[in-house]
Amino acid sequence: MGSGGKGPVTESLMFASGKGGVGKSTLCAGVAGGLARRGRRVLVVETGCGFRSLDILLGLPARAVFDLSDALEGRCSLGDAILVHEATQLRLIPAPGDPFYLPRPERLEAFFHWARDRWDFLLLDCGPGFSSLDRMLAPLCGLAVLTATPEEAAARCAARVSALLAREGLDRQRLVIQRVPGDLRPTSVIRDLDDVIDLVGARLLGAVPEQPGLPPPGETLPQDPAGREMDAIARRLLGEQAELLLYP
Repeated sequence: MGSGGKGPVTESLMFASGKGGVGKSTLCAGVAGGLARRGRRVLVVETGCGFRSLDILLGLPARAVFDLSDALEGRCSLGDAILVHEATQLRLIPAPGDPFYLPRPERLEAFFHWARDRWDFLLLDCGPGFSSLDRMLAPLCGLAVLTATPEEAAARCAARVSALLAREGLDRQRLVIQRVPGDLRPTSVIRDLDDVIDLVGARLLGAVPEQPGLPPPGETLPQDPAGREMDAIARRLLGEQAELLLYP
């Protein structure tokens, strides 16, 4: 998907799920850490207005003064809105505090132009569902990373978001199945992970095993199974060969 070299990739990834609680933000943080550990310039932007969480997932102190809306509306510079994750050197712009915030299209386009001149990867952590802001973001992004758990409701919601993104012009999509238990119990709809892939209708990028208490990304390679798989997903995005393990 990307280049294995260290030249600018300027890839804009939209992490979307449809259903909440499927581990999308955890996945975004883990993949961002994997990219940053390999020397890529990574900017993560939360776009789930009113409901920020990545600062906590990344283990950042509660020090955010500005957010995405402040930067887009000119209340601060874009640099002032950025938090630095010291362990990996990735950067984060927190979500707007106003749940109803919607920027003017020209300001959003100017932000993407600014980001593409400075970062190798721009990762957007979208909120659940499909908001008006998501609709604006879709045509500006190069890849949608759909996130679902091996459950019918999550797969159906991811499929719905997939169709909405494609309608807005973002038809380059990949699927990550999160929280895969070691003893997946088949149902009449979800017998195995292939059924999740078929329901969502996107090519598989990774399958992350269930793991409670996943630590935030660090400067060294993760040793836990879930962290290793998210790191492998980052490698696949860079065009590297990383064995795809299916759990169970």
